[in-house]
Amino acid sequence: MKRIIKSGLILFATIIGLSSCLEDKGYTDIINAVGAEPIVSIFGNAGGSLQTGKFKIDTLVDVTYKVNLGSVNTLDKDLALTMGVTTAATDFLKATNATRAAAGDDPYVALPTSAYTFVNPVIKAGTRDADFTVKVKLPKTLDLSKEYVIPVGITDASGVKISSNLGFMNIFVGGTPNQYDGTYQSTGYFSHPSAPRAINREKHLATIDKNTSETEFADLGYIMWLKVNKDNTVTIIPKGAAADLAGPFEQTGVNKYDPATKTFTLNYQYNVGTRVITETIKKN
Repeated sequence: MKRIIKSGLILFATIIGLSSCLEDKGYTDIINAVGAEPIVSIFGNAGGSLQTGKFKIDTLVDVTYKVNLGSVNTLDKDLALTMGVTTAATDFLKATNATRAAAGDDPYVALPTSAYTFVNPVIKAGTRDADFTVKVKLPKTLDLSKEYVIPVGITDASGVKISSNLGFMNIFVGGTPNQYDGTYQSTGYFSHPSAPRAINREKHLATIDKNTSETEFADLGYIMWLKVNKDNTVTIIPKGAAADLAGPFEQTGVNKYDPATKTFTLNYQYNVGTRVITETIKKN
């Protein structure tokens, strides 16, 4: 028995932080109790948490995580697990959204199940861990004004107990473009003490997050972020060299986004108002 305990302690040394987290049965209890009931969970820091996967529109992407068998001894036969959308996983999403609502943030939405499939894991006889894969292909029709998660849990463990607090997770669907991402035509005027000029150039808006995009500051080759607020007003944030030259940077007049025409109307200035930009950025 001492030999079993010693080997078990070595085996679980890398996950000792989970000992007090497995509500159903802690690892310390498992390795010290003869005949303790085996239990399965999602391994590492993924179980019971929100993880982030990077995905692309209309492109198949795989993300892989591990499941684990907690027991005194390994099993003498393969253990097949089934992954799916569980009540615990969706309850976790609801709890996350309650926290987000309290902070004034929009809720996460469960990704349609048609956009992903699971490759179920099998923990082989004599082992404790196995990989499971989520295959995700985001449809072209996905509403990019929303942020998505994939609720994941162990739905069946071939008769072995499933951890109530580490048997599920949510995967945040990261890497998708926001609704503003794309190519635009910028027109306007740059009032400048030595080089006043019209602006007429193509610009690209690249996603930073759900509401924020990066594009060119005026026609200077520097960058700025455009954050669309809930009332469709726009906050302009000079970045990098633009932030350095802005001294001081100010938004002036109207700064807004029109979702009907997909157009940004921007008014901003810097260097104590000696350089004033009036700009309309309309999606092509």
